[in-house]
Amino acid sequence: MKIFGGISLIFLLALSLLTGCEATRSLTSSISGSSDENLLAQMPAEEREEVKKAEFDLQVAEEKLKLAEMKTELASLQKKYADYEEDAADAYQKQATVSVDLAKLEAIDRAGLGEKKENIEDLADLKAKRLKIEVNRIKIEAKRDTTGEKINDLLKQIEEQETKIINLEAAGVPEPEKADVMKTDEKPEGKKVTEPAIEKGGGEQEGQERTGGYSNMPAKSNNRTKKIASKLSREFSGLFALPEDHTGSIIQGGSNHD
Repeated sequence: MKIFGGISLIFLLALSLLTGCEATRSLTSSISGSSDENLLAQMPAEEREEVKKAEFDLQVAEEKLKLAEMKTELASLQKKYADYEEDAADAYQKQATVSVDLAKLEAIDRAGLGEKKENIEDLADLKAKRLKIEVNRIKIEAKRDTTGEKINDLLKQIEEQETKIINLEAAGVPEPEKADVMKTDEKPEGKKVTEPAIEKGGGEQEGQERTGGYSNMPAKSNNRTKKIASKLSREFSGLFALPEDHTGSIIQGGSNHD
């Protein structure tokens, strides 16, 4: 018992050590992976081009592996389809053979040949046999047609995957991310509108709204309006003005009357 207990203790200690090593290895791998990512993030974008290229190659390889797996599945489905096709043809041949035997026996029975009782039993057996074969053939054909639909769907997926790989390879390795900080020797592309300018524009617009928009009229139109106004003013002044002779006679008449 002591020996058995000692062996059990040694076994438990070895198991705990193995478990601890695996946990330590997993933790170390996790820490190492995160530290690598942190160090890569601190590198300049130009220095990460090789890493980007390797990651791009890995992405392409993974997509090609998916395509290969799809083609393997397609080959398996096509093999099943061919087997179902062969089974359906075999069932159809058996059904046709039974139909021939049935037609012969029916002709013999109609001619009144052979034993009537045996003919009836044989005819029933042949009809049941043919029906059983037909049911089996229908099931086989259903499996064959279902497999054919799976093949069609998989062919579409394969075509889409091939197009995806072509587009991915045509796009190439993505460019490294550039820093958002503007360099000192770079100049801004366009002028920015300042707040005073916006306020000034708003004041001018408000003034135009108050004046009814006359400031937007052409210069020729303004001059023509002024001339018409001046002409009308002179004509009205002439209507209300009295001649000098009439004025004098009125004054003299008034004095004589006095």
